[in-house]
Amino acid sequence: MAALELQLADAAGVTVWRVGRAPDPWAWIDHQYAGKARWDDPAVTFRTIYAADSLFGCYTELLAYARPDRNDDGSDLLASIDEDPKDAADFPVPPAGSIERHWVTGRMVGTASLDGTYVDVRAAATVAALRPRYLTYARTLGFDDFDAAALKRAHPRELTHRLTVDFYAMTRSDGTPTLDGVHFGSRHGDDLALWAIYERPGDDPSSHRFRQQDAHLVREDDDELLRAMRLHGLTWRH
Repeated sequence: MAALELQLADAAGVTVWRVGRAPDPWAWIDHQYAGKARWDDPAVTFRTIYAADSLFGCYTELLAYARPDRNDDGSDLLASIDEDPKDAADFPVPPAGSIERHWVTGRMVGTASLDGTYVDVRAAATVAALRPRYLTYARTLGFDDFDAAALKRAHPRELTHRLTVDFYAMTRSDGTPTLDGVHFGSRHGDDLALWAIYERPGDDPSSHRFRQQDAHLVREDDDELLRAMRLHGLTWRH
């Protein structure tokens, strides 16, 4: 697979955002937690760190897990389930779509400028270049086709995991890596652009592709946090 077949994105110092753990939101996560996200290496021979073009994009991704399941009329899908009164008293279920306020504890917002070359998997040229090589594999995983939709599916992740390992291994004629990661779109909206940055030898404690600009603790009243909560129908738990 020649790199020229893929559409590449030059980050060129673009400002990116990340919500990570204090004291350094840009530090690589521990190996024991790596290998599961969309563009991770499942064998964890290298790690991947994720950033977004906006803080809203970060919060939208992070909070999606808490979205409530709703009926057509907006009511809680689980409210109609009969619950044993004793179980309800001993193990109360929190309101659907509610988040503990301590969610913000230990989390930091970071901004940085990003450089490097990234394969843009949102681009038609990239999808067309990859399809001949990965179509059969995609179908063995249950996908109807190899297309942009397949690359956004939450599960199974074997397809994007195989792609990311192959992307990581691509080299130029002089043996240097061709790609520094992946530029991709959020499953929660095409207007949210995301970046997956690969760990390379010597990247410690964070990727040298970042030039960090600012970092501060997440606040409950952060406008972009509250905006993402409204998007997902979430509230603070009292």
